[in-house]
Amino acid sequence: MSHASRYHFIHSIFIFIFVLASAVAMAQDSPESPTAGGTSRPTASEVTASQQLVKLFPSPLPAQAVATAPPSFYSADTLYLYMDGGADIYALYNVQVVLHQEFRAKEVDVTVDIFDMGTLENAFGIYASERSPNYDFISIGAEGYRNQGILNFLQGRYYVKFAAFGPKADAVLDQFARELSARIGGERGLPALLQQLPTANRRPHSEQYLLKDPLGHSFLGPAYLAIYASNGKDSTLLISVGANEAEAGERLRQLSEHFRKTGRCEGAPELGNGAIRANNSFEGNVLAQSKGRYLLVLFSADNSSGAVLANALKQLR
Repeated sequence: MSHASRYHFIHSIFIFIFVLASAVAMAQDSPESPTAGGTSRPTASEVTASQQLVKLFPSPLPAQAVATAPPSFYSADTLYLYMDGGADIYALYNVQVVLHQEFRAKEVDVTVDIFDMGTLENAFGIYASERSPNYDFISIGAEGYRNQGILNFLQGRYYVKFAAFGPKADAVLDQFARELSARIGGERGLPALLQQLPTANRRPHSEQYLLKDPLGHSFLGPAYLAIYASNGKDSTLLISVGANEAEAGERLRQLSEHFRKTGRCEGAPELGNGAIRANNSFEGNVLAQSKGRYLLVLFSADNSSGAVLANALKQLR
């Protein structure tokens, strides 16, 4: 089992609903203030965010599509009523507002869900948690993929999910997604820190952003990780993002203390002052060193993959 699958985190949070009824075409020209369902009314910021999501749909709609029902809107506190059993991870990544809309394009039924995650980092985090390296990746937004009647993509603060059923559904999905991406506009890149990680031997599409409790350690969040192949085995490189250099140093201290209690921990002077080499029966071999506000940690099957950490320390600014 790889580290990526080994350390999937479990999320739990409870939530409640509000729903907006407003036709897409009307909202594009003169958006109405949403009305709430459920037990509470949406805040002013939720209303504004909902109106912005409706405006992302092009007019006229692609592929001669028509809306088959008014859009529905959900907050972090209400999303479970739409996606029971799957809403907790979106709340974990601080979802702001979700738009759910259904369309009919001739013989094709299309469902669109737009998740406003507040930041690019949070949008990437939830997007990366649901993708698989084996999917068919496409050039839409910062990154997108197809898989069995779905098309999902990431762009800025938005995670957009399409599903379609019917003849020539893939062509409709492609047109719809590209026009919606154009409406979103703005930068179409992945989080900047990912561009600084070593590319040699990095497994494509293995990168993740873990907002809380990365690899089971609350003091390491938030953090990025990527999987590297080394000597036929996978190693996980984790970059814990602190507020400043002092916080990164404190995280290294806590990690050292954890391994002293659960296994062994010693210095790794070849990686600079303060670096550690550690091991326990559950997490295997670990190398760690801080640089600026970052703590870099390499989880590996053996110590022969230390070059991955050394290269990352050189490249990270």
